[in-house]
Amino acid sequence: MAQSNDNERTELAVNPLYMMEGMDALKASALFGLLNGTELKKLFQASERRPFQDGEQLLKSGEPLDALWVVVTGRVEVAHDGRGSIEQGPNTFFGNRALAGTVPSRMSCRAVSEGEALRFSRASLVKLAREQPNLGVKILWALLENAYKTQDADAED
Repeated sequence: MAQSNDNERTELAVNPLYMMEGMDALKASALFGLLNGTELKKLFQASERRPFQDGEQLLKSGEPLDALWVVVTGRVEVAHDGRGSIEQGPNTFFGNRALAGTVPSRMSCRAVSEGEALRFSRASLVKLAREQPNLGVKILWALLENAYKTQDADAED
């Protein structure tokens, strides 16, 4: 398994087209849109490329939630326990609560088409924040802002 991860990271480093698509998805996302080009590149380099197939279960409710995902291509269906589901496409994200700590997921996610995502493990983002404190603060503020928006939206439901 570690060999595959090393191969994926190598592929990310040598495939400029995938890097451009991934960075475009990060820039277009509501979470990371305010980062500059250098910051986006550093963030992208902390990710793992994660291709998925139509119908593939990416996350199951109750399993440990240990990563943030950003959809680059394709579509996924995210179902929140007791709150229904929503279909999401490129430039959207899910799993951001994982960054507060590894907790059981209260949602599931299933691919509804073939595609690719960037997966950011909690450990990779913590490492990035330690190495790049200013970037870490920007990511933290973006996560907090998103959490407040989500909380306000939930209150309206």
